[in-house]
Amino acid sequence: MTSQYPPPANRTVPTVVINLDLPPQERWVEICTAKKQEINAMINSVFDMLPQEIVKNLLARIDKREDVILDSFPAPYGDEIRGVAKAAGLDMGLAIIYNIFYEVFGLCTSIVAEGKNGQQFHGRNLDFGLFLGWNTTEKTWSLPDLLRPLLFNADFQRGGKTVYKGVYYAGYVGMLTGVKAGAFSVSVDSRFDLTLDRGLFEWISGQHDRQWLTFTTRSLLENNATFADAITTLQTIKMVGPSYIIVGGATVGDGAVVTRSADKALDTWTIASRAKDNKYYVLETNYDHWKQDPFFDDRRDPANTCMDQIGKDNLDFPALYNVLAAHPNNNQLTTYTSLMNIQTGEVETYLQYCAHPCPIW
Repeated sequence: MTSQYPPPANRTVPTVVINLDLPPQERWVEICTAKKQEINAMINSVFDMLPQEIVKNLLARIDKREDVILDSFPAPYGDEIRGVAKAAGLDMGLAIIYNIFYEVFGLCTSIVAEGKNGQQFHGRNLDFGLFLGWNTTEKTWSLPDLLRPLLFNADFQRGGKTVYKGVYYAGYVGMLTGVKAGAFSVSVDSRFDLTLDRGLFEWISGQHDRQWLTFTTRSLLENNATFADAITTLQTIKMVGPSYIIVGGATVGDGAVVTRSADKALDTWTIASRAKDNKYYVLETNYDHWKQDPFFDDRRDPANTCMDQIGKDNLDFPALYNVLAAHPNNNQLTTYTSLMNIQTGEVETYLQYCAHPCPIW
């Protein structure tokens, strides 16, 4: 861990207003039209990288059922995806797959922590693209390079006033990283278990009793949920796939990691429960916190060491950024680091790069 904050100016991402007063099909037109070429380049490359049997299986299940599937998503997300597809010139089936892809494939680090004087912070790295195209010349994974140009901070507004904020890849409408000022923040990390794809194929085949993770997290932010509301919802509903959902609150002690299978919550790990051990944070990568991370991907222990060295009284945006920018949490799959102040709703997002030699995940 070294002092890397603030990052160079060319690492910042733009902020785009998403007007919730517009009809759903019109909300993403501006950004998707501007990023049309980049969206298509990324999606076409991903489908070239994926095993073709998986691609054929997914497309066969979606073919001629696009409207049925979109209408089965909770409103307004089906119509928003229709607007994305039209603005970006995407095949509707590909737009659907893009918007559900993170449910089953991604890596991350998320931290919710308390600073001095009751300040509440949430930081995250979003890693994406493991095993999807290795560039032998540059010695990097291909997908992160295709995703970075799509990044922006989204300021969701109604009546000209901010309702909540998020960090987005153009063309994606769910919520991977977001905050509602004075209420709560959320990020999602992938979890891998035996329910990984069962719920996905059940849902696509017509069994719609499960909820999509990133549509749920966005709906909670949009519909004025509190930290307690968010935790209760995320503990009790059936999901399409397994996940770790990291939730921060605006009040001391309000921070938690909800560990889920597709069917149920397995554990809720809170900052409040760690206070007796003088811990001021919860930190999640992609493994159950009560188990040791595998030797080939131990990002949690180094990050814990960094957080313990910083201490509660010295925590701020620069310190949190330096933890997330340190190896191996910043690795060749890392596309961005985002920092959120839960009380104020402030969001800072920076592109991340990790040149060779660097941890490959």
